[in-house]
Amino acid sequence: MKVVFTGGGTGGHIYPALSLWRYMQTQDDALEAYYIGTTQGLEQSIVNQLDIPFETVEAAGLKRQISFSAVRTLLKTARGYFQAKRLLKRWRPDVVVGTGGFVTLPVIFAAHALHIPSVVWEGNARPGLTNQLCAARTSAVAISFEDSARFFAKAKRVELTGNPRASEVLQVDPAAVRAARDEYRILRDQKVILIFLGSRGSESVNEVLAKVLPRFAAHPDWRVLFVTGDKHYDRVASSVPELPHNVSLIPFIYNMPSLLPHVDLLVSRAGSSTLAEISALGIASILIPSPYVTANHQEENAKRLVAKGAAALLREQDLTEDSLFAAIEEQMGAQALREMKVAARQFGTPDAVERLYRLVMDVTR
Repeated sequence: MKVVFTGGGTGGHIYPALSLWRYMQTQDDALEAYYIGTTQGLEQSIVNQLDIPFETVEAAGLKRQISFSAVRTLLKTARGYFQAKRLLKRWRPDVVVGTGGFVTLPVIFAAHALHIPSVVWEGNARPGLTNQLCAARTSAVAISFEDSARFFAKAKRVELTGNPRASEVLQVDPAAVRAARDEYRILRDQKVILIFLGSRGSESVNEVLAKVLPRFAAHPDWRVLFVTGDKHYDRVASSVPELPHNVSLIPFIYNMPSLLPHVDLLVSRAGSSTLAEISALGIASILIPSPYVTANHQEENAKRLVAKGAAALLREQDLTEDSLFAAIEEQMGAQALREMKVAARQFGTPDAVERLYRLVMDVTR
């Protein structure tokens, strides 16, 4: 079987595609997979580390208003469409799987023109414009939140699958989990707080967090791991010259699935993959949705967990040194932590990758 994956920009679009790819490899020894991305997003650096052929096409975010910029974007997307058609004609895949980001649109439109079955996967509660435009030209749309179906009225088929990352974090090698405990110096009697503001980090939230870090000295039974993002690490490190012994600054974590089983409380953005992972593992969270994303979709994601008692919401506009530390102390209370973990696990879809795989195979047949 041949499959083409496409999705780009952020890890939230890329890693779910790769989770499905890894699962499909376990089901088909003869699987041939390819990936189409762009040169602007994270996909080029991530996918090129793997054993999967990678090609790029042009793509850009479509504008809702008419302007010179919108026309330029449309022309760029049109060039990407013809580039994608050439790649699909060369590879002749049985199915195309798109996981969001600008690049998904030209590739899915090209697959439709060539009569190649396709599946578009949506990770957010409020879908982006790209996936909504693809809905009428794809064989099926897979969603991660049940009420997202209302945005895909023109789709031929919509199925709730969940996020494939939920399945992958449950299949980590126990030896890797033990190694992570040693790598991050987690003591047996410590509760772990992981602060992770997405694959790119957040300068604005990091500034507040840098002021909070010294306060963790009052809780030596907590192990605090603050992932700054590569480009923010030096600035944060220089602003906090003396860290408490129980706090570590980390530029980026590449073995996140191995670390997550140790985490009691996550302070994070509300990207769909992050929420899928913590729900599957039953991790309590304080969510600080990014206000800079399209249609405020991260807050929409967070609200779904908050409504179930699985997370606490702290908007960036309300974020201060005092509000953040108070929220952490409140959620780290024994009863609050226990109740939130139970609620998070009930929200999860641990079989998400299998559901998505079955849908892909069904449209291919």
